[in-house]
Amino acid sequence: MPLPVGLLRRLGQRLWPFHTTQDAADLAELIVEDFYGNKLDPSARGIQGNTAWEQMPEVQSAKRLRARNTPEPKIRRFLTFVSAMDRARDSNRLWCAATELFESHPEAFEPSEASAMKPDSLREQLCDGGVSQRHGPDSKAWQQIARSLTSGSGAVCRVVENGVGNAGQILRNLQSRRGGEWRFPLLRGPKIGPMWVRIMASPGGANIHRMDVVRVAVDVHVRQVTENLGVTDTRDLTLERAMPVIQRAWYMAVKRARIGGPPGIAGTCAALDPALWFFGKHGCSHCDKQGHRVPIGRACGHCRLPVSLSAQSHNPVSG
Repeated sequence: MPLPVGLLRRLGQRLWPFHTTQDAADLAELIVEDFYGNKLDPSARGIQGNTAWEQMPEVQSAKRLRARNTPEPKIRRFLTFVSAMDRARDSNRLWCAATELFESHPEAFEPSEASAMKPDSLREQLCDGGVSQRHGPDSKAWQQIARSLTSGSGAVCRVVENGVGNAGQILRNLQSRRGGEWRFPLLRGPKIGPMWVRIMASPGGANIHRMDVVRVAVDVHVRQVTENLGVTDTRDLTLERAMPVIQRAWYMAVKRARIGGPPGIAGTCAALDPALWFFGKHGCSHCDKQGHRVPIGRACGHCRLPVSLSAQSHNPVSG
């Protein structure tokens, strides 16, 4: 009978010490190179086709919109609204549904039109389109973001409309209020905020200075891969308390690493962020359910889960 995953983790952490910053830097390099270089093998998860980066849902949506000759500001507006909805749900399903809604009801993604819509009408569109999840709060936040973008003021508006900005100023502007209300609800959170700034740069195409200040966007998937690889030990902490620990560990690692990535985010935590998310969602989650490693990339060789007998006899991604 296989041992419980929790026990296997505890045994593994007694056998192997946690990695140094240089070890974490080496892991970051492996993960990023495999992710963007088409070196991952997620076939055991039923995933085939293009590089992992090209399979990111926001990248696929942006590509689909560009194929329709959609102007760049409209693409960034789309990416902004949908990013605000991307929490605690299936991202692939969300972005696919949002792209279809954009094609059938583009007015919902135009700030001036969305801010002027009757709340019930907007709520119905988002609900019927499969874009909202908590329909009342989601549609209210959507409309508040639309009003803020319509104002045209601030670093957030500049990066969406003009495609330029400073990452630090953008992150601070996400925390701004008007009339006692948050200007950008659901976008200002510690996970969504950094993720959205990265999305504005790539695939959003914005020229954002000082992307080095953007940390990884920590969710359950990023936390999972970080713990499995022994980069941090936050098992006894809530996600809220674990987040800054994980962010700092990868930030320090990236400072020592030589990593690539798409233009606009190469060499930063923003380039590592989607790679960690993909690795955690499609790598670690699958392995945790199996109770042993089912390798997806070279970094799996540093995982604390045990190696299965089948993986020992045939490991296409070792080395």
